[in-house]
Amino acid sequence: MVCLVKVKKRSEKFNKTKLEASVKKAGAKDAHAKIADKIAGKVKPGTTTVVIWWWVITELRPIDPKAAKAYETYKKPAKKN
Repeated sequence: MVCLVKVKKRSEKFNKTKLEASVKKAGAKDAHAKIADKIAGKVKPGTTTVVIWWWVITELRPIDPKAAKAYETYKKPAKKN
C-alpha cells in the first residue's frame, strides 16, 4: 500500500538580508556575515536553497569554523498548526 502525504511547498525570492541574519544567528561576526554579498552574486533563477546552504558553509568554514558548523547542523523548529 502506498501512502501519499500532502506536502506544502513555498517559493520565495532570494533575500540577502535574511541570509546575512541567519549566518549571524549561527554565531558569525558581523564582518563574517558579509559573505552574503558574495553569495548573492552567485544566485541565479533556479538556484536551490541546498546550493545556497552549501555555498555559505564553504565560504564561512575558513574564516569562522565554529559558525560554519552551527549553520551546517541547524535544524529549523517544526511549525505548530
